[in-house]
Amino acid sequence: ASIRNEEDLKNIKDRVVYNEMKSAISRFYKELGIPQRKVKLADLAPGTFGVHVTQNGKSEGVYLNKKHFKNKTKAEIEKVHKEGYKSGWSTKTNKPIAHTITHELAHSVWNSHLDSTKAKGAGVEINKVYKTWLKDKKKTGYGQYAKTNVNEFFAETITKGIHGKSDKYTKQLKSIVKKYKL
Repeated sequence: ASIRNEEDLKNIKDRVVYNEMKSAISRFYKELGIPQRKVKLADLAPGTFGVHVTQNGKSEGVYLNKKHFKNKTKAEIEKVHKEGYKSGWSTKTNKPIAHTITHELAHSVWNSHLDSTKAKGAGVEINKVYKTWLKDKKKTGYGQYAKTNVNEFFAETITKGIHGKSDKYTKQLKSIVKKYKL
């Protein structure tokens, strides 16, 4: 993915959007005890809301698409995310503005490309939860994106656990994050 023209989040024009982004970072820290990672605005591929970059087995940062977040109002951004919820693609949360940043922060905590001992240990347990979740016919509140792969399942489930309705899967993953001190 091409990441160009990085900018600080403070360049978000709508102060409500900016404050919700900063609040999401704080809430992520409060819920999981994980300090803020590098989070920037950048020019990203069309249709991409955000990305997390892993380089050499380590988290290198989170980038949010300037076209989606920098100059739009809260209502404009929420409309797009609510369409994703309605279509069944995205996992529903109570905070559409915070969804992307929380999702990408979750990738920075764990994804299958991180190579620390803690990440690998957690990965064994996260993969077990993912396989159980895939077989669960009664799971509710999850979008199709969570089925893409274990990395997206993890990020969507953590996001749901922080900004949506917690369930046994959100609780299991949050417990794994804390257990392995990711």
